[in-house]
Amino acid sequence: MSTTQTKFTAVVFDLDGTLVDSSEDIAAAMNEALARHGDHRVTVAQVAAALGGGPRVLVEQCLRVAGLPVTAPVVDDVLRTYSECYRANPARKTRLIDTAAAVLTELDARGIQLGVCTNKRTPIAHAVLDALGLGKIIGAVIGSDATDGPKPDPRHLTDTIAALGAPSEVLYVGDTDIDRDTAAAAGIRYAHVSWGHSDIDADFRLDSFDDLLTLV
Repeated sequence: MSTTQTKFTAVVFDLDGTLVDSSEDIAAAMNEALARHGDHRVTVAQVAAALGGGPRVLVEQCLRVAGLPVTAPVVDDVLRTYSECYRANPARKTRLIDTAAAVLTELDARGIQLGVCTNKRTPIAHAVLDALGLGKIIGAVIGSDATDGPKPDPRHLTDTIAALGAPSEVLYVGDTDIDRDTAAAAGIRYAHVSWGHSDIDADFRLDSFDDLLTLV
């Protein structure tokens, strides 16, 4: 982690792969949708590798992995069924990563504003956060359906910051190059979690969420 002692008044997090591991629930819903097109399945690891770009990109990548045609009718059908299945069970096996529960609770107690900027759909993001006990302390949740420019468009992050009341010193925490690019385009400092994609440039590196307690 960088030793720069910038103090932040707000922290915005990516969700999937950063705060939560939702790959098992997403894989289960995806496989229900793929089953409508024959004996095709994706693994949890394949789903985890495809997360970050939003539900349509996820479906397209899973179709390729499963050996199915990536045509508009097939994508639309799988996306519709996947979304229905995932909404029905968004957090059966989803878990918080690392020390997220304790650290976010501590940040909230310190008066740090907390937000989530995710390419997941907003209602599902709320459902996951509520199920994991974080819903009450997250001040703004902006999903890909609640912005005119989903990540990596910087408007997604700036819309989330605006929903928090436009705090002056914001840190964005993510796990992919999409998160890094979004933060850079928005002019926001970026912290990359060590369990995310490798070889990503960042202002800070977090080996644990505990590292955040020295930054804010």
